[in-house]
Amino acid sequence: MNIREIEYITIPVSDLEVSRRFYHEVFDLPIVKLPNGDMGADLRKMFLDFRVVDKVTPILFGLIAKDSIADIQAHLINYFVDIVSDPTEKTENRRNVNSITILDPDKNQIEVNEFK
Repeated sequence: MNIREIEYITIPVSDLEVSRRFYHEVFDLPIVKLPNGDMGADLRKMFLDFRVVDKVTPILFGLIAKDSIADIQAHLINYFVDIVSDPTEKTENRRNVNSITILDPDKNQIEVNEFK
């Protein structure tokens, strides 16, 4: 077996409209209907699958942005996004990365990364 990439990540949400608006407005992601009937965000090679659940158990996942970390932070502040950790610099897989962690409306943690 030769796995090459992730097709989708399921994001537990309590309110589909609030989540769709958040991911569309904050990350500028197109919202699409997925083959399984769920609504999700299109990341070109993969999808974020929004699954409405009775009780959200938050998850953690990472996204890669092309913007500078300063621009990312300013954008998140402008959208009043909950920032859980200020930008930090670290090394991942032998690459330098600037990272900031935020919360979506259901307290899912999203690490937004700018690879150098």
